[in-house]
Amino acid sequence: MTKIHITAEPFNSEEDYLLFEEARVLSKIYIGPSEYENYDEETKQFLYDFLCKQNEFSLFVVFEAYKDCTEELESKLRQKSILYSLGYVEPKQKGYPVFRITINNSSALNLVLEESFWFAGSNQFYAVSFSDNITYKQKLTKGLFGRQKQSLVPCFNMKEAATVIVIWHDGQGFTIYTNDLRYASLDELINHLPSGTIID
Repeated sequence: MTKIHITAEPFNSEEDYLLFEEARVLSKIYIGPSEYENYDEETKQFLYDFLCKQNEFSLFVVFEAYKDCTEELESKLRQKSILYSLGYVEPKQKGYPVFRITINNSSALNLVLEESFWFAGSNQFYAVSFSDNITYKQKLTKGLFGRQKQSLVPCFNMKEAATVIVIWHDGQGFTIYTNDLRYASLDELINHLPSGTIID
């Protein structure tokens, strides 16, 4: 059984390093492991259990990788016939690779998490969406010394009911952004947690 803590947080688009297009009211809920030891592994396992409980395939996993780590992952995805694309944000010479993977069942989800979740643990952007709704767009962000600069950031279209899960720093839990009534409040979300979950 997994012990977690769960917190509803106010959504403020200016504070999040993300864009949400056509979003009406968005709920923002953080879920994290209660134990500090092996928190990234705990997060990965609970994420897997939570997504399997929802049984909402296809899922769409998007993450930013490292240039020297793409070939091995591509090979494993091809071996298992998992649909993916690999692109670059900004020109390839100075940009970074972005994987977009379509997950059609729990075994594919398990393989992708086992092979790629460490990117989230090393502070790369890593998200799971219940719909194919991500692009990258320019956003004015704060750089060094508080100076503003234009950056390409993940952008999610939330016109329809949508749920996006973004892994937190170091893989320590995740934040759910949603306009889906099934997850819009703590009580509703708790009803959709895996059986046996203990809320601390």
